[in-house]
Amino acid sequence: MGHRADALAAFARLCTECVGVVPVSRSQFRTAARYADQYASGLRAGDALHLAICADHGSTLCTLDRRLADTASALGVAVTLL
Repeated sequence: MGHRADALAAFARLCTECVGVVPVSRSQFRTAARYADQYASGLRAGDALHLAICADHGSTLCTLDRRLADTASALGVAVTLL
């Protein structure tokens, strides 16, 4: 139980110190639709939207998902595979 509390506290600190919330625009939804339409990429809608938002903001996507990282790189989105 202590590990859970420690993990939740660390996550709360991370969110407070490092995570920003940005609005999602119509153009980002359209970009996500174009990304998801590339069937061979295997992108799910949520992943495509994350990539579109990162691309639009010039942000780096951090992920544990190698396939998502490969797709991001192929689309020209900056990515860090953790």
